[in-house]
Amino acid sequence: MNTDTLPRSLSFLAGAAAGLALGYYLHSEKGSALRSTLSEQLGEVLEGLGEQMQDQLSELIATLSATLEKGLDSADGLQNLVQDNLSGVVNQTKDALEDAEESFEQGMDKAKTRLLRKFAEAGV
Repeated sequence: MNTDTLPRSLSFLAGAAAGLALGYYLHSEKGSALRSTLSEQLGEVLEGLGEQMQDQLSELIATLSATLEKGLDSADGLQNLVQDNLSGVVNQTKDALEDAEESFEQGMDKAKTRLLRKFAEAGV
């Protein structure tokens, strides 16, 4: 027989005996009372955990809602800022085009006047 076989066999027998003793105890009246007490306590613990989880979930939902609201407010603010900036750019572009058109018209008037003067000098 191997020298490791005896300690393993004794460990197995000790575990089996402990399991048998525990099973017998749990099926006795005292074991039944212990199971009932443990069941009640486990129920109370689970109920408490459920309440804590509900509270945490409520807080999480409130935090997420507040964060989402802040994000939407920021998005609205950015949208207004972009619209204001675009409006300013559009107005500046219109002013620049009007100035360019006015300068072009003045240049055309000067060119027309010079041509007419040159034609008059040439006798045409």
